[in-house]
Amino acid sequence: MNEILIFIISLLVPFVYYRLMFLIYSNYFISRRSLRSITGLKIHHLHHGIFYVLLASIILLLSDKNIYVIILLGFGLGNMLDLLISSLLINTKRDEELKLYRKTMPGTIILFAVLILIIVLLNFLF
Repeated sequence: MNEILIFIISLLVPFVYYRLMFLIYSNYFISRRSLRSITGLKIHHLHHGIFYVLLASIILLLSDKNIYVIILLGFGLGNMLDLLISSLLINTKRDEELKLYRKTMPGTIILFAVLILIIVLLNFLF
């Protein structure tokens, strides 16, 4: 099968899945027992998509292009793009965003450092 077609199908799968789930089972998204309610984090499939694209990018850096990386990239990007427009239009208060941005600096630095360390270690191992 053509790699571009596989990428496009992988890109569309999350969009179709989440939109159909929302239309058919909208109560599913209001669940009281979820990772969101347990951790207090506002986890969306956008965040899953970022993880998939990151994982595919690391695999791509360390190995050759293959069909699994193409699928993972398409699937991750599809998850991210499904929430792009709604995240741009969500109501927020800029001063609260900036306070949170400042507050999360240490955690972000640690995230980048750990990610770079993992990439370097994987590069030496493979």
